[in-house]
Amino acid sequence: MIKVALVRGKYLNAFEGQNFDFSKSKTVKLTGISSLIPLHTNLPFPLKKHISLIDFLDNRAVKFIANRSIGDLQILFGLEKERNNFDLFHTADPHYYYSYQLAKLRNKGKISFLISTVWNTIPFNNEGTHSKRTIKRFTQKNTDLFITPTQRAKDALVKEGINSKRILVLPVGVDLKRFKPKNTIGNKVNLLFVGRMVEEKGGEDLIRAFKMIQPEIKKKVRLTMIGEGPMKGKEKLAEYKKASYGEIHNYFQKADVVVIPSKATTTWEEQYGMVAVEAMASGKAIVAYSSGALGEVIGNAGILVKEGDVKGLKEAFVRLIKDQPLRRRLGKIARRRAVEKFDSKKINKQYEQLYETLGHNTFQK
Repeated sequence: MIKVALVRGKYLNAFEGQNFDFSKSKTVKLTGISSLIPLHTNLPFPLKKHISLIDFLDNRAVKFIANRSIGDLQILFGLEKERNNFDLFHTADPHYYYSYQLAKLRNKGKISFLISTVWNTIPFNNEGTHSKRTIKRFTQKNTDLFITPTQRAKDALVKEGINSKRILVLPVGVDLKRFKPKNTIGNKVNLLFVGRMVEEKGGEDLIRAFKMIQPEIKKKVRLTMIGEGPMKGKEKLAEYKKASYGEIHNYFQKADVVVIPSKATTTWEEQYGMVAVEAMASGKAIVAYSSGALGEVIGNAGILVKEGDVKGLKEAFVRLIKDQPLRRRLGKIARRRAVEKFDSKKINKQYEQLYETLGHNTFQK
C-alpha cells in the first residue's frame, strides 16, 4: 500500500478533493494534511490537521508583514514529524511555506519524493519579495515532479527554468454523477454567476452588461449571482445567493447560461476555472472572457469574449437568451467535453497509477 500525504494547508478543498478518492483502492491510501481551519472538511479521505499562523492571522496587514519577513503565513507546525508516516508527499504551489517545509526535508533526504501541483499561470509570479522568491526557488529546486492542471501553467514553469520533463499536465475534474444535465422548465432564462464577489472575477462587468439589455428582453431573464465578497448586493438587478459546495450543483442544473467574466490583474488571472468545468459537466452553455486559462479549459464549449469587452459580453449572452437551440447545442458540446476531459473518476485513476509507479520506484531506491 502506497501511503500519500496531500498537503494543502488552509486551502485543502472539495473542488480538488473529489479527484483523490482512494477509498476503494487496494494500492493507494491518501491522507489530507491541512491547517486547523481548511476550506472544506467534507472530503473523501482522512484528514490530519496542524496548527498554522494563517488560521489566526489571515488579514491583509499581517500578510504584508509576513511576505517581507518569513515569506508566508502557511507554516504547518509539526509537519516535519510526518516524514516517516508517508511514502510520497504531494503539495501545492512552491511559494507556500508548507511546500518549503517539505522541500527542506527533501533536500536533506528525509523524504524520498516530493510532488507539487502548480496552478500559477503567470511566469515569475509570487516573487515580489526576497523572502517569497527564496522560498519559491528553493522549493522548485527540490521538487521531483510538477503537476499542472493546464498547459498554460506548464509553459509558465518552463519560462521560470523548470525542465519540461519534470512537468506532467493533468486536469482537475468533477463528479459527473453530481454535476450532470437536468432539464428544467422555467418562465425565464436564468443567467448564473458563481464566484467571489470581487473585481477580478468580473461581477461588476456582468451587471453592467445586464443593464444594457433591452427592457423587453430583460423581463424574460433572471440573473443569479452566488458567492461572497464586497460587491455582493450592490445592485438589485440580480438575485444574490449563498450556497455550499455540497449544494452548488443544484444551481448549475437550474441555469440556462453560465457567465464567467474573470479579468486579469498584475498578479492574478484565472488559473483554471472550476466553475467552467462544473458548468460543462452540467451541460450548460457558457459565456466567458478569454482570460487566463479559461480558453484552454472551455475550448469550443462556449462563447469566448475579449477580456473587458462589456458590450461583447452582453451581445454573447443575449444571443443565447434568444436562441434556445444554440444553448442546447453548446450544452451538449460542453457535457461531451466534460466526459472526455474532466471526469474526476478517470483523473483519479491516473493519479492512482502515478502514485503506484512513483511509490514502487521509491521503494527500490
